[in-house]
Formats: sequence, structure tokens, C-alpha cells
Amino acid sequence: MRPHVRTAGALLALAALALSLAACAGGDDASSDEVVEIDFFHRWPNEPKNAYFTDLVERFESENPDIKVNVESVLNDAYKDKVKVVAGSDNAPDVMFSWSGSFIDELVAGGNVMNLDEWLSENPDVAERYYESQMTPFQIDGAQYALPVGMHAKLFFYNKDVFDELGLEVPATWDEFIDVLDAIQESGRTPMEFGAQEQWPIAHYVGTLNQRVLEADVFAGDQVAADGEFTDAGYVEALERLEELAAYMNPDLTAVTHEVARNAWIAGEAPIMYMQGSEVAYFADAAFEYGTFNFPSVDGGEGDPLQLTGAPEGFVVAANTEHPEESLRFLEFMLNEENGIAYTEQTGELSAVVGAVEKSDSPQILKDTADKIINASSMTSWLDNAYNAQIVQAYLAETQLMLSGQQTPEGVMTAVQEAAARVRDAS
Repeated sequence: MRPHVRTAGALLALAALALSLAACAGGDDASSDEVVEIDFFHRWPNEPKNAYFTDLVERFESENPDIKVNVESVLNDAYKDKVKVVAGSDNAPDVMFSWSGSFIDELVAGGNVMNLDEWLSENPDVAERYYESQMTPFQIDGAQYALPVGMHAKLFFYNKDVFDELGLEVPATWDEFIDVLDAIQESGRTPMEFGAQEQWPIAHYVGTLNQRVLEADVFAGDQVAADGEFTDAGYVEALERLEELAAYMNPDLTAVTHEVARNAWIAGEAPIMYMQGSEVAYFADAAFEYGTFNFPSVDGGEGDPLQLTGAPEGFVVAANTEHPEESLRFLEFMLNEENGIAYTEQTGELSAVVGAVEKSDSPQILKDTADKIINASSMTSWLDNAYNAQIVQAYLAETQLMLSGQQTPEGVMTAVQEAAARVRDAS
């Protein structure tokens, strides 16, 4: 009987071993089915973009059940502050929104975002998906650090009905522009709307005028924090040109927000306003036809008049992400052609994916704006993205005082030069 007992024991042992192996195998299967979590941080907690990105994440998770995307969003100023803190931490979000210009420069200088060159070289279809002019603002020393989600540009929007009534043509030069403004004013209308209670719309005027007036080397050179001096006489001239335009604007401009001014333009209170192409989504109540024109050339100016002020926005991947494959998969999905078309249709903004705006079911004015961006000789970055934050603060605060009659163009530039000196000393 003993042999039979030993045989039964051996069988029990083999069964136990099989169960143990099965348990191990089961553990491996469970491990392979684990869901990887990545964090996505953007600046749109409001609509329509919040709903767009919520839907996008749900679709991505449905198609990629092995990945869960945790989303956090905060508004612009809070985002700028928070992302600079978290991007350099061990808990950096895997995928983050980024502006171009000095903002991404700072992120890259801190070693906080991934160089995408190797991935793009392995995925040429992704690299070739976007307009080149929207890729280059995210390149530093020739390397690509972000992919663009949207194209943004500043244009003068004008009321075609008023222009037709007064027999006006779209101006291309400064003198033509002033003639148009004079004709509108003589008709008893306020020619232009401008809301300068917030400082960022001021940046768009000043940055564009600087580009139009200054020599290209001076304009670019002063954007380098360690070198910027802002002593060229063209800076004062640019502010004088802004003062000249202010005489044609609503008189309470520093007490009016951009939104209030835009609503006044939509209501037909003034026929011209400097706005972004993405604002077309707000124009549904406009009871007139409208068109756009680029900022006119400035007589005697040294800058390229075919440049267009604006800059793409995009997304980066954290340099220290623990999930690079999953993060890049999400980035590629978020910025593919299908979602580029949806981005344009649902948010009213211009996708940087080649052909997406053209294929979208969106107003012709958006498609025309996209053409202007694509065909511009190059893009002039927003002033508040082009310069060091200390310089921007001095520039915009002092220019705001100038627009309210409390400062002069020379005084503005003295304050800017002092800020630039402080930045140089700290560099």
C-alpha cells in the first residue's frame, strides 16, 4: 500500500505545482492587462474647448483600453504659473500644453520637455502632418520639442457694409489706413474698437508695430534676454504710431475689456477691430458682412510687411515621463487629421494639420484666415511670448499708462530699457 500512498502524494505535489505555475501565468496575464495612467494638463477648463478635449480623451481611451488619461485644466495665468512649477518636478504631467516663444524656451532650458526628433524620424508621416511654419516656432537649436494644435494670427476685421457705403478700399499702407480712418470718422462713426483694460491686447499692437518699424536684426536681437537693450529709435516711433491710432478708437479704451470692445464691434458701433481669427466663433450675431486685412506696412519701416502677427499653440511631452510610448501615442492621436478637423469645427480655431481647416465644415472666413497664415512670409511672435517676463510687464504696464495719457512713448521705453538692464545683469 505504501507505493500507492507515495504515488498519490506525488500526484498531489504535481497538482500543487501546476496550480502554482498557473497562478504565476495568471499573474503575468494580469500584469500585461494593467492599465497605464498618464496625466494630461491643459489650459481650457471653459467651453467649448473643455468639452472638446473631454470627448477626445474618451475616444482615445475607448480605442486604447490599456491607457487611462487623467486630465487637469486651469485658465491661462494660473496655467502659466503652475506648469512652470510642475514641469520640472518628479510629478510632471506626461503631456502638457505649451505656447511657443519664450514659454517653451524656458521649459526646454530647464530640461523639462522631451526632444521629439528621434520619434519623428521614426514616424515621418507624423512629422509631415503639420504646416512647417507652425512647427518651426517649437524648434530650439534645430530640435523639435512640441507639436502644434492650432494656428493663431491677428488681423483687422472690418465691416464690409460700412466700407461699401463709404466707398473704401482695404488699406495696405499706413497712409491708406489713416485715410480710411479719417473717412469713417468724418461720417460720424468711431472708426476702431479697442479694449485695453487687459494688457494682452496691447501686446498685439505693440509687437506688430515693432516688427513693422524696426530692422529685422534689431527686432530679433532684443528678444535675446542676455543682449536686449531696446535703445533703437524705432521703438519710440512704434509707440507714436499706436498713439496715432488711439485717436481713432473708442475714448474709454483703457476702461474697456477686449470682450466688451468685441461686442461693440459685433453690434456695429465701429467698423474695424484688431482680433484673432479664432474669435470668428463669437460673430454669429453680427448683422453685417465682414472681412479681414493684415496690419498695413508702416511708411519708412524696415520690417517685412508680409509677416503676420501670431503664433501656434501646441503640446509637449515631459522629459521625465515614465510612460513615453503611451504619452506619444496620445499626442499623435490628439493631433491627427480627424481630430484636426473636429478641432476646427467644434472650437472655431484653426488646426495646424495640413488640409484640416479646408476639409472642415466651417465658415469661409476661417478658411480664408488659415490661407493668410499659411501664405504669410513668416510669423511675428506675440510680444508677451517674445520677451522676458520682466520686460513684458514693464512694456505693457507703461504702454497702458500711455494710452490713458499718463505716460509718453519715451517714458515707456525708459522703463523698458531699465527692465532689460536688470534682465541682462541677471543673465
